[in-house]
Amino acid sequence: MGIRVRGAGGLGLALTFPHDVKSQVSEQTPISDVTSDNLAYVIFTSGSTGKPKGVMVTHQNLVNAYLAWEDAYQLRSLCTTHLQMASFSFDVFSGDLVRALCSGGKLVICPREWLLEPEKLYELMRKHKVDCAEFVPAVLRNLIQYLEQTGQELNFMRLLIVGSDSWHVKEYQKFQRFCGVQTRLINSYGISEATIDSSYFENAVVNLSVDGLVPIGHPFPNTQIYILDNHLQPVPINVCGEIYIGGAGLTRGYLHQPELTEEKFIPHPFSSHLGERLYKTGDLGRYLPDGNIEFLGRLDNLVKIRGFRIELGEIEAVISQHPAVVQVLVIDREDQPGNKRLVAYVVINQDLVIQPDELRRFAKEKLPDYMIPSAFVQIDTLPLTPNGKVNRQALPAPESSDMGFAANFVAPRNPIEEILANIWSDLLGIEQVGIHDDFFELGGHSLLATQVISRLPEALSVELPLRYLFEGSTVAELAEKVFAQQIQQAEADVLEELLAEVDELSEDKVKQLLMEYQYSHFQSGEVQVCK
Repeated sequence: MGIRVRGAGGLGLALTFPHDVKSQVSEQTPISDVTSDNLAYVIFTSGSTGKPKGVMVTHQNLVNAYLAWEDAYQLRSLCTTHLQMASFSFDVFSGDLVRALCSGGKLVICPREWLLEPEKLYELMRKHKVDCAEFVPAVLRNLIQYLEQTGQELNFMRLLIVGSDSWHVKEYQKFQRFCGVQTRLINSYGISEATIDSSYFENAVVNLSVDGLVPIGHPFPNTQIYILDNHLQPVPINVCGEIYIGGAGLTRGYLHQPELTEEKFIPHPFSSHLGERLYKTGDLGRYLPDGNIEFLGRLDNLVKIRGFRIELGEIEAVISQHPAVVQVLVIDREDQPGNKRLVAYVVINQDLVIQPDELRRFAKEKLPDYMIPSAFVQIDTLPLTPNGKVNRQALPAPESSDMGFAANFVAPRNPIEEILANIWSDLLGIEQVGIHDDFFELGGHSLLATQVISRLPEALSVELPLRYLFEGSTVAELAEKVFAQQIQQAEADVLEELLAEVDELSEDKVKQLLMEYQYSHFQSGEVQVCK
């Protein structure tokens, strides 16, 4: 009896039980006491109070999710090999695992760092004949950029799902051009409280505005979606309302938070079945004339950046704990298209002086890196609208000094540092970058890091692995790596030229040159004869 687990590299882990152990194991199928109402897992999501919320997902919820995918996607007949890219702490991981396991398919596990290296990611997909994968828009965007540069396609894919973030119709239509005629390109929508996915939209022929977001489509089987007003009444077509979700995917609620569970999981206003509930998502949407649902954003402060679901209130709760901070507001800005980032606006106690880098260090002690604002903008007061609400439109765009590095600015000292600083300035939207400024603390992230590395061959005639930027994330540190690589390439080029010249010489001429070389070095004392 043995168990074999096989990963992307083809190497397996085999567990073989000795004979004496096997003889003691019953040959009958073991009886499990697990029922459909038992918990399958608890997954934590960001919380507005600074405390994460644990969502309790039952076996029934997870089984229902698979059956819904099987019905909508026809997994058994459509797909054979699934790609696993999501983090273990992300519920998309459960979706990938269950889709492959229950449909009898193969699950190929992608090394985490390869998500940011499109060449390796694409090679992995081709090598293992992956025909089903779920991406976040940012990772697929990076892959499509690589395919565009190399003239390759995704025509071997049968099911390509994009979820966990919103994306634009113009980009959706661009992605379609890289797919085959048999590829189903799907935009999925869901939340942890309703077990991963609740609705989906695929490449149907509909009139979509290129300036709008891709619709989130129709509910999966066994799922109900309502768009309601403040009085829990359905809104007409094209009218904005809040999205409510019901059905078999609705989870048990929040772990050890009965009051929050009662607030978010409300009694079903349109059902006669006792105990049936709806989940209040806090998402805004509207029904389109063709029946598809369009996602319109958040009611509260919940945002998604690069696939991470972030409660801005959680970040505000942490920063407000600093003794110098009187008031704080965190928003997501997209001053450069495709580069969404977090910015904190802080009102500081007038009797105290504090630098942005100090606030950054304080936040880093309590928050993961993806929740650290890229800029801390100090303002005298938060601007307000006539009705007393914060006027987000009046908040100033961050400047270089708000990144916390202006006081320690050191200008580039050589052409390599100057070129790197210009690349960072262009990608990050920062006017001035010093050689000791940290790429990630300036607001850079993994996907932008790949763009830095991809520009090096044209700008500096070198190719570097992505890990170099993570190992040395300042301009000065990366410049040293670039210079060393240039030297190495130059030496290799000289050696190649010498070898080419030697190939053209006769054997006698080569022997003569070697003898002359040894004699000259012996005369100079560089070669010693050992007796």
